[in-house]
Amino acid sequence: MPIVVQPPFVTLLVVLSAWLVHSLLGPWPTIIRVPVLGGVLVALGFSCMLWARILFTSRHTTLFVGRRSSQLVCDGPFRCSRNPMYVGVIVFLLGLALWVGTWPFYTAAPATFLFLNVFHIPREERLLHESFGERYLAYSREVRRWL
Repeated sequence: MPIVVQPPFVTLLVVLSAWLVHSLLGPWPTIIRVPVLGGVLVALGFSCMLWARILFTSRHTTLFVGRRSSQLVCDGPFRCSRNPMYVGVIVFLLGLALWVGTWPFYTAAPATFLFLNVFHIPREERLLHESFGERYLAYSREVRRWL
Protein backbone atom coordinates (compact mmCIF):
# COMPACT_ATOMS: atom_id res chain seq x y z
CA MET A 1 0.00 0.00 0.00
CA PRO A 2 1.64 3.29 -1.08
CA ILE A 3 1.98 6.15 1.32
CA VAL A 4 0.42 9.24 -0.19
CA VAL A 5 1.55 11.74 2.42
CA GLN A 6 5.35 11.74 2.45
CA PRO A 7 7.33 13.11 5.46
CA PRO A 8 8.36 16.41 3.80
CA PHE A 9 4.70 17.13 3.08
CA VAL A 10 3.80 16.21 6.67
CA THR A 11 6.44 18.65 7.92
CA LEU A 12 5.12 21.37 5.64
CA LEU A 13 1.57 20.77 6.90
CA VAL A 14 2.71 20.91 10.52
CA VAL A 15 4.60 24.18 10.00
CA LEU A 16 1.68 25.73 8.10
CA SER A 17 -0.76 24.56 10.79
CA ALA A 18 1.42 26.04 13.53
CA TRP A 19 1.66 29.31 11.62
CA LEU A 20 -2.13 29.44 11.00
CA VAL A 21 -2.94 28.69 14.65
CA HIS A 22 -0.33 31.22 15.74
CA SER A 23 -1.68 33.89 13.37
CA LEU A 24 -5.42 33.30 13.58
CA LEU A 25 -5.87 32.34 17.22
CA GLY A 26 -3.23 34.60 18.75
CA PRO A 27 -1.86 36.61 20.25
CA TRP A 28 0.04 33.95 22.17
CA PRO A 29 2.23 34.58 25.16
CA THR A 30 5.90 33.96 24.53
CA ILE A 31 7.16 30.87 26.34
CA ILE A 32 10.86 30.85 25.60
CA ARG A 33 12.17 32.87 22.69
CA VAL A 34 15.82 32.69 21.69
CA PRO A 35 15.90 33.73 18.02
CA VAL A 36 19.67 33.38 17.52
CA LEU A 37 19.75 29.83 18.92
CA GLY A 38 16.56 29.08 17.00
CA GLY A 39 18.15 30.25 13.77
CA VAL A 40 21.24 28.13 14.40
CA LEU A 41 19.05 25.05 15.02
CA VAL A 42 17.00 25.75 11.88
CA ALA A 43 20.21 25.88 9.84
CA LEU A 44 21.66 22.81 11.57
CA GLY A 45 18.47 20.79 11.06
CA PHE A 46 18.22 21.79 7.42
CA SER A 47 21.89 20.93 6.88
CA CYS A 48 21.42 17.49 8.39
CA MET A 49 18.41 16.83 6.15
CA LEU A 50 20.31 18.05 3.10
CA TRP A 51 23.42 15.97 3.85
CA ALA A 52 21.37 12.79 4.21
CA ARG A 53 19.41 13.58 1.05
CA ILE A 54 22.61 14.15 -0.92
CA LEU A 55 23.90 10.76 0.23
CA PHE A 56 20.66 9.08 -0.91
CA THR A 57 20.68 10.74 -4.31
CA SER A 58 24.39 10.07 -4.86
CA ARG A 59 23.71 6.38 -4.19
CA HIS A 60 20.65 6.38 -6.49
CA THR A 61 18.34 5.07 -3.80
CA THR A 62 14.80 6.25 -3.14
CA LEU A 63 13.80 9.08 -0.85
CA PHE A 64 10.15 8.01 -0.81
CA VAL A 65 8.63 6.15 2.11
CA GLY A 66 6.99 2.98 0.85
CA ARG A 67 9.39 2.36 -2.05
CA ARG A 68 12.12 -0.24 -1.78
CA SER A 69 15.63 1.08 -1.28
CA SER A 70 18.30 -0.07 -3.69
CA GLN A 71 21.08 0.54 -1.17
CA LEU A 72 21.53 0.60 2.58
CA VAL A 73 23.24 3.91 3.40
CA CYS A 74 25.29 3.58 6.59
CA ASP A 75 27.85 6.38 6.37
CA GLY A 76 27.80 10.11 6.98
CA PRO A 77 25.04 11.07 9.41
CA PHE A 78 23.68 7.51 9.15
CA ARG A 79 26.54 6.42 11.43
CA CYS A 80 24.87 8.28 14.32
CA SER A 81 21.18 7.84 13.47
CA ARG A 82 19.16 5.52 11.26
CA ASN A 83 16.94 8.53 10.50
CA PRO A 84 19.12 11.64 10.18
CA MET A 85 16.62 13.30 7.83
CA TYR A 86 13.97 13.01 10.53
CA VAL A 87 16.42 14.15 13.21
CA GLY A 88 17.05 17.17 10.99
CA VAL A 89 13.31 17.81 10.73
CA ILE A 90 12.89 17.72 14.52
CA VAL A 91 15.95 19.97 15.09
CA PHE A 92 14.58 22.36 12.44
CA LEU A 93 11.17 22.45 14.16
CA LEU A 94 12.74 22.98 17.60
CA GLY A 95 14.74 25.85 16.12
CA LEU A 96 11.58 27.33 14.65
CA ALA A 97 9.91 27.04 18.07
CA LEU A 98 12.80 28.86 19.74
CA TRP A 99 12.77 31.47 17.01
CA VAL A 100 9.04 32.25 17.34
CA GLY A 101 8.58 31.23 20.98
CA THR A 102 4.85 30.38 21.12
CA TRP A 103 2.81 27.25 21.88
CA PRO A 104 1.73 26.45 18.32
CA PHE A 105 5.35 26.18 17.24
CA TYR A 106 6.40 24.30 20.37
CA THR A 107 3.80 21.62 19.64
CA ALA A 108 5.05 21.12 16.06
CA ALA A 109 8.16 19.12 16.97
CA PRO A 110 6.49 16.57 19.29
CA ALA A 111 3.54 16.16 16.90
CA THR A 112 5.89 15.48 14.00
CA PHE A 113 8.03 13.16 16.11
CA LEU A 114 4.99 11.09 17.08
CA PHE A 115 3.69 10.97 13.51
CA LEU A 116 7.03 9.82 12.12
CA ASN A 117 7.66 7.35 14.94
CA VAL A 118 4.21 5.75 14.68
CA PHE A 119 3.43 5.85 10.95
CA HIS A 120 6.53 6.23 8.80
CA ILE A 121 9.54 4.76 10.54
CA PRO A 122 8.06 1.32 11.34
CA ARG A 123 7.09 0.89 7.69
CA GLU A 124 10.53 1.99 6.51
CA GLU A 125 12.21 -0.40 8.93
CA ARG A 126 10.03 -3.28 7.77
CA LEU A 127 10.89 -2.59 4.12
CA LEU A 128 14.60 -2.26 4.90
CA HIS A 129 14.54 -5.56 6.77
CA GLU A 130 12.80 -7.23 3.83
CA SER A 131 15.30 -5.77 1.37
CA PHE A 132 18.56 -6.17 3.28
CA GLY A 133 17.83 -8.90 5.86
CA GLU A 134 20.60 -9.55 8.38
CA ARG A 135 22.67 -6.63 7.11
CA TYR A 136 19.90 -4.20 8.15
CA LEU A 137 19.36 -5.99 11.47
CA ALA A 138 23.08 -5.71 12.27
CA TYR A 139 23.01 -2.02 11.34
CA SER A 140 19.91 -1.40 13.47
CA ARG A 141 21.60 -3.07 16.45
CA GLU A 142 24.62 -0.76 16.08
CA VAL A 143 22.86 2.53 15.28
CA ARG A 144 19.93 3.98 17.21
CA ARG A 145 16.67 4.96 15.53
CA TRP A 146 16.98 8.62 16.49
CA LEU A 147 20.23 9.51 18.28
